[in-house]
Amino acid sequence: MSITSPLLDNIRIVLVEPQGALNVGSTCRAMKNFGLSHLSVVRPGCQLNLDAVKMAMHSTDILESARIMQTIPEAIEGSLLVLGTANRRGEYHEPNLTVQEGILKIRQVLEKGPVSILFGREEWGLTKEDLVHTMGTMRIVTDPECTSLNLSQAVLLIAYELYQNFGNPMPLPKACADDPYEQPPTTEELARLYNHIEAVLSMSEFLPLANSDAVLQILRAFFHRSTPTLREVSLLMGIFSNLRGFMRKYVKNPK
Repeated sequence: MSITSPLLDNIRIVLVEPQGALNVGSTCRAMKNFGLSHLSVVRPGCQLNLDAVKMAMHSTDILESARIMQTIPEAIEGSLLVLGTANRRGEYHEPNLTVQEGILKIRQVLEKGPVSILFGREEWGLTKEDLVHTMGTMRIVTDPECTSLNLSQAVLLIAYELYQNFGNPMPLPKACADDPYEQPPTTEELARLYNHIEAVLSMSEFLPLANSDAVLQILRAFFHRSTPTLREVSLLMGIFSNLRGFMRKYVKNPK
C-alpha cells in the first residue's frame, strides 16, 4: 500500500533523451524508493525494453506509466516551477542552485501545483536549448575531481532530498521493541555486572592494589555511554561468570 505524500505527487521527473534503457529502469527504481511516481521521457534514444524492466525491479508500474513525449514543453505542461540539473555554471544555467537551495525554491510552490525537474543525457546533460525551458538549475555538489554523475544516480540523490523534505520518512521500529531483553537494564542489573567484572579482574590480578576503583569507574563510564540493552548486559554477565568459574577451576590459588 502506497503512503506517498500528497506533496511528492506534485513532483514530475523528466528525462531528456536518455540513451540507455538500463538507466531509465534504474531511474524508476530510484523514484519508487523515495515516493515519486510521475515520469516523462522526452525523445528517448533507447527502447524501454527488457533491460529497463530488469533494472526497474519492483517499480515497473512507473516504467509502464511513463509518458513518452516529443518536446520538453509537452512534458512540463502545467508546471509552476521547472528546474534543470547541471554541474556547471553558465548563462543558461542561472540561477544555479545547490540541491538545498533548490529545495527551498520548490517548497515555495509545491503545495500549489506541479514542479518539474529535468535531467539531461548521460554524456552531456541538458543543452542550452533544453535549459531555455527551465527557471534555474540545481547542482549536486561533488568532489571537484569528479563532477559527472550517472543519470539514475543523480535522480536518486535528488529524489532522496525531496523525500526527506516533502515525504513521510518513518523511522524503522527498533527490532523486537516489545522484548524485555531489548529494554535498558536496571541499576541493579548493572551493579551485578560490575561486581562480576571486578571479581574477575581481581582474580586475574589486573586491578592495581592502589585505587583499583579508578579503573572500574572507567569501565562503568564506558557502559553508561554505550547504553547497553538488558540482552547485552546479560551476555556480558554470562561471559564474566564463566571466566570466574574457569579461573576457580584451573588457575592456581585464584583470589
